[in-house]
Amino acid sequence: MSARVVAMEEHCEAYFAWKSADIRGGWCWHVDAHLDIGRDGLSADRLKALAGCPSYAQARSLHLCGNAYLPWGGLHCGNYLYPAIQEGIVTRLTWVIPPDLPVGPLLSWVRGHLNGWFDLTVLESVELQERNGYVAGTVLGIPMEIGPACRLPQPKEPVLLDVDLDYFLTTAGEVWRESENFPPSCFTTVAYSVKGGYTPTEYRRLARPWVDDVSGYRANSLDDAAGLVRLHRYAEAVPGLQRLDGVESGYLLGTCYHHLNQHDLALSCWQNLLDRGDVPAEGRAHLLGLASETLCRLERPQQALDYALQAQQAVEPDYRLYWAAAAALEKMGDLRQATQMIRRGLRLAEPYLFGLQMRLVLARLYRMQNKEGLARLELAQLEKADLGGLMRPLTLLR
Repeated sequence: MSARVVAMEEHCEAYFAWKSADIRGGWCWHVDAHLDIGRDGLSADRLKALAGCPSYAQARSLHLCGNAYLPWGGLHCGNYLYPAIQEGIVTRLTWVIPPDLPVGPLLSWVRGHLNGWFDLTVLESVELQERNGYVAGTVLGIPMEIGPACRLPQPKEPVLLDVDLDYFLTTAGEVWRESENFPPSCFTTVAYSVKGGYTPTEYRRLARPWVDDVSGYRANSLDDAAGLVRLHRYAEAVPGLQRLDGVESGYLLGTCYHHLNQHDLALSCWQNLLDRGDVPAEGRAHLLGLASETLCRLERPQQALDYALQAQQAVEPDYRLYWAAAAALEKMGDLRQATQMIRRGLRLAEPYLFGLQMRLVLARLYRMQNKEGLARLELAQLEKADLGGLMRPLTLLR
């Protein structure tokens, strides 16, 4: 397999580039400010369809792709590594992180960060261990390492070098390095990531170590606003988003209001999007879940429950929607129904880290109903499941 370089506007195109090159069992060095291993938007049916789809153009024509601004809709720049792993294209993954990305101790940051991308199991979390400045373990059934380039062990074989230019930007959006030496590559993919607001247009030049011509897509007003959202500059992003009309801008505007603790305005954004006719069922379920959580914050639990139940009917079973319904029921004082909702969600979440939190809430609900025996039983189950001792200070109080 000869070395090749493929440049692309959106990072999910790497998945199709690997398929076109008939790559199997690759070791991917993912050089990026984001892990891109999410599961949202990838139903079992969609994953099956993507597995038989040879090109990005065909996947888009079959409505299998989302975009860089929304968490639903199919394959996008934030989840393309997941099908690559599921299909055996990538069987080892090394995430090369910018040095300023971790906040706090590396191991605890990695565990929390991975769990934010997808459901990390308790066993996967326990097996992650720090080794001389990087973290290693088995995740999604494959070996994974995470750390800065200077700390990671160097491979003895050519790798799939997968570069996103936002790797070279700090969390404040400034260039911290123009280029860096990486291991020899048998196949290199380079994503500009201007679309979506990840990389400003002027920094397309950072691709020049790999490609000569860096011309192409230029950021528009939506990308500029999305870039401010990526940098957590929510108040600055609001005026630009208010001038736009679309699902993407409406979603980003609601996200800004949420982070600014302006929950009435966030709810208005979610409800406006729900009133549109161009949001698919999975997008509606996501928005209903957001609206349910927001309504709970606004002490409107009955409407929050209605939204959570509507979302449950719209998509495949999702423990997060049972959690949202239980929170609304508890605020309404219906502890029995809240307990049932948590138990339903726990059946889905039990192997995962979030399952530990759900079992703790279940024990609390039993205690609130004066069912001390059941509460103690749940805490005993929690201590047994808590292989890493994450909840130990709580479980020992039973």
